[in-house]
Formats: sequence, structure tokens, C-alpha cells
Amino acid sequence: MSAQYQVTLEWAAAGLRAAAADVVVLADADRGPETEELLRLAPRTALVLEATLVNADRIARAALDEQERRGERASIAIVAAGERWPDGSLRPTAADLLVAGRVVDELAELGIDFHSPACAAACAAAVGLRGATNALVAAEARGAGAASAPGSTPGPAHVTHHVPEHTPEHTPEHQGAAR
Repeated sequence: MSAQYQVTLEWAAAGLRAAAADVVVLADADRGPETEELLRLAPRTALVLEATLVNADRIARAALDEQERRGERASIAIVAAGERWPDGSLRPTAADLLVAGRVVDELAELGIDFHSPACAAACAAAVGLRGATNALVAAEARGAGAASAPGSTPGPAHVTHHVPEHTPEHTPEHQGAAR
């Protein structure tokens, strides 16, 4: 993650390892097995949020709440999950890029808009394709065979999984409000 931008976009496990941020947003349209892998690898010192196509506004609000709780600018790393090719390498997906872009757009609406060029590109895609997003995601899922893969059905809109141990202010009531 580049220290010069408040919000950055990375991909998959390698991107997560590079992302030293106060808030980590996992962007995965289908909450597939890649999300579970990223949750296992996520730093325990960051607030970790799961973003899907339906909860970007709540995720952005939770990130802003964390920044306000800290009383200073919080670094935010959006990590798009992607999928895996049969050889195990990263297969970036349009769906996860669009999820990341929606989060960037919602953060900007809340005033957090100092984001990296990759975030700007993802946001432009998400905003420009807003009316076609569901059709694009469905077409990509059909093309990749993800629609029939076990565990790849869209799950509920999850928000918080890891809360830094040094943040007693994060009560279940606060976390539930962000959902």
C-alpha cells in the first residue's frame, strides 16, 4: 500500500499482505472461498470489513466511523478478492472490481476521497456501469462457472470480523449499526 494515498486498492492475498492499513475492506461480490482465505490472513490490528455489491454504503460508513473514533485520518486498504485459475494464480474479476469501486464511490460521498489511481479507475467503472452491474456480474459468474461452485452463492452483507484488541469502543451495538 502506498503511504501517499488514504485509500488504496490491492488484489488477493498478496495485496492483503502488502496492505498495512487501519481499515481493511475485503471486496468480494460472491463471498466465495477467497473471502475465507483473506479473513484468515487479515491483520488482527485492523478493522476488517466485508464488502459486497449490496452493502458498500454501510462499509463506507463503518470506515468513516473508525476514522472518527481514532480522531485522525485512517488508512483504508480495499482488497479485491478475485478468484483462482486452476493453477492457483489470481484471476481478477470484474465483479470484485465493481464492488471495490462502489466502496470507493461511497467513501468519496462521505468525504474520504484521497484515493489511489487504481481506486479512481475502479470507482469510474462502478459509477459508469451502475445500471449494468447486475447483468455483468451474472454474465461473469456464468462464464467462469462460479454460479455452480460450492460456497459461491451470495451471502448476507457482513461488516465486521476483526476488531483491533486496542479498541474497546467497538461494542456489538456499534458493529450492528454498521450492518
